[in-house]
Amino acid sequence: MQNDDQNFDDEDEELREIIEHALKENVKDRKTFKRKKDLAVRLSAIISEYMDSYILLGYDFHGNHLDIKAASTPQKEEALSSFLLKYFAAQVNSIKGVDPPGLDEML
Repeated sequence: MQNDDQNFDDEDEELREIIEHALKENVKDRKTFKRKKDLAVRLSAIISEYMDSYILLGYDFHGNHLDIKAASTPQKEEALSSFLLKYFAAQVNSIKGVDPPGLDEML
């Protein structure tokens, strides 16, 4: 039984080291994006690997807003706009206390 405990301790230590390394790399990455455009290009490259069309809204680490919209056709752009309106309508209803659709229904 003590051997099992030792294995868990070793795994915990390894996991801690992995997390610390990832956090250190994240801090380094934060410093590399001095311009908003650089961050947008990097994020777009990553997101485009997984999504055909998307809208990304957020703030960088300096508090500057960032918005990226990517759609390859006018139909996909219209679909994104419709989805965004539906999303905001659900948020407004949620704030008002109206029973919003479940998360699965929105996605």
